[in-house]
Amino acid sequence: MLSDQIPWFRQIRRASTLGLTVNVALFIIGTSHTLQCATAGTDDSKVAAFEAELRRVCEEHQIVRIAEEMSEAGLAHQSVECTVGAGVAKALRIEHHHVDLEPEERAALSLDDGPMLNIILHRDFPDCGGTFRNAFDALGDAVRERCWIGRMLARKQWPTLFVCGADHTNSVEQLWRSLGLPVSVVHRDYEP
Repeated sequence: MLSDQIPWFRQIRRASTLGLTVNVALFIIGTSHTLQCATAGTDDSKVAAFEAELRRVCEEHQIVRIAEEMSEAGLAHQSVECTVGAGVAKALRIEHHHVDLEPEERAALSLDDGPMLNIILHRDFPDCGGTFRNAFDALGDAVRERCWIGRMLARKQWPTLFVCGADHTNSVEQLWRSLGLPVSVVHRDYEP
């Protein structure tokens, strides 16, 4: 089992056999990236409601860290300097970090558009490569999601609230469960 190969996971199992409690819990809120970032044009009342919901979840579940599907490039793409979650974490004095891959990390894993476009341009696809593009994007998402989980596990700060795009909620939940760790989806696709 993969979880047996992670040294600190073995320590958690050892602690649980000794009757010690280790709460490696993940709480997930899926939403839109425009709401996550309070992108220009997003209704202020919706942003305020999202902020209040993040605070509520953090307080109710004694969250010690907010992790987000976001990167510096993602912030720039959304034309913002920080996410709503980063602001909540700062206000609550808890940890915060982005777990998504930066463009150079994606390129190093061949997850950028270069390899995909090269194949589309040199093959005669009946749908202009649409099916291939969707499959390639799904492959990239699967790799990214595993990176997010690895980055969250490496920090060892629990319980954690993970904010991600709604399209990733189910797969991140399934991956976390596959490790035998507790996970709770607070919202699959939060919209105030």
